[in-house]
Amino acid sequence: MTTPALPILAIFWRPLIKRIYLFLLILASQLVLIPLTVNADPLIKYQYLPTNIADMPFFTTEEQAEQRTDEYNNAIDAINHALETCDKSQCITLKQRQADLEYAIDDHQEKNGSSIMSLLGGPAYTPEVGLMLAAGGLFSFSTNREEQTLQRSSVSLFAVGTQGDAGVGYGIRSKQNLFFDNNDTRFTGTLTFSDDAENYWGVGYDKGKAQDSSADTLMRNTALTYDANLSFKNDYGFYFGPALRLKYYQADEDEIPLTAQQDDDFNEFKDKPLSIGLGVTLNYDTRDVTVNAWQGQYFNFEYINYGSNIGSDNDYQKALIDYRYYHSFNPGRVIAFYNALQWSNGDVPFYDMPTLGGSFSLRGLYAGRFRDNNAIEHTSEYRHTFLRDNGNLSAHGMTVWAGIGSVAGDADSSHLYENLLYSYGFGYRYELQPRMNVRIDFGFSADDSGFFLTFTEAF
Repeated sequence: MTTPALPILAIFWRPLIKRIYLFLLILASQLVLIPLTVNADPLIKYQYLPTNIADMPFFTTEEQAEQRTDEYNNAIDAINHALETCDKSQCITLKQRQADLEYAIDDHQEKNGSSIMSLLGGPAYTPEVGLMLAAGGLFSFSTNREEQTLQRSSVSLFAVGTQGDAGVGYGIRSKQNLFFDNNDTRFTGTLTFSDDAENYWGVGYDKGKAQDSSADTLMRNTALTYDANLSFKNDYGFYFGPALRLKYYQADEDEIPLTAQQDDDFNEFKDKPLSIGLGVTLNYDTRDVTVNAWQGQYFNFEYINYGSNIGSDNDYQKALIDYRYYHSFNPGRVIAFYNALQWSNGDVPFYDMPTLGGSFSLRGLYAGRFRDNNAIEHTSEYRHTFLRDNGNLSAHGMTVWAGIGSVAGDADSSHLYENLLYSYGFGYRYELQPRMNVRIDFGFSADDSGFFLTFTEAF
């Protein structure tokens, strides 16, 4: 008697069907749980990452610090992925944690002396060059990460393209702030190079006021400036050291405006384009962070002698007295004061005379419109950093400022305040790196206005 085929097949297929059913059941359950797991995982997996700087460890090696930075970034990426599938209540929690981690990265890198590179670019408008497109970066680091109180060093570099009344121009700008030996040794440097055009009115207040900018004032030129200070702290708390000044200015002989042709100072020095000076700097500095102070004061005196014995085309001397005061009356609420007196004597070329205006002095006033042997400035600025929902400082802020100044010649230096100039404005701040801001300022004066994009504060 033969066995029916169907019962025999059932004996073999029943276990197989059961296994397939169990597999599909397990797969279905996993598919249901995956969104919940993805959403919950970043909060659980990376909950060990501290967001309070006081709870953050200092790692013995830079490799360990970099690994922790990667962990912060991985946590932020995981939260970004979880935000794609979260419900409303979960998303609120995830976004808050994400914001905490983003701010925590900066605190971690600052505490561990990690190197940070940030790139920035965008348009601006200044009265000196017109429309400007800048692209560059800010690199900050610690020269010795073992010194916890050592300020972060920084180097910025920008390439600039301009489009003004005289056509296309270009240039390079760089600032260096370096700190060594528990802040006892400091180096500051500023480099600018440009092949562009600027307006030249002549020397003195009256010439700057005589006419508006036009083809009669526009002069194309090639210019290079480098200023450097190296200072050492003594037992009395003062910084003292050498200073170098280099200035090269060559006007285009084919595009000399009427104001320059008729100006005695220009004609005397147009064929003496190079000025080199050596001197000393003495300052007293209690600021908490030099590039973005919230409290403290700064007093600086500089004396520079320019002479043919060191290769200069011109023989003269210059001095600067600079006093700044900062007071923080609440976290993120700072009032800052800037006062500066510039003095010069001798055969001072028109291109290196004390001036007012630009992105660091009486913002909104055309840099170089008013120049003479002496200049003075007083500016007050309120700086406000907005708070986050948790009460901590955010990366966003704003400023308002107002200032006055004046220029005068040798004979009438006692009348510095007779012909006052002024500027005022407002700005936006974004903390790109710990205590290092991107600065966007809108400045105004009686004769000019400007929109400035750069790194670090004006003073």
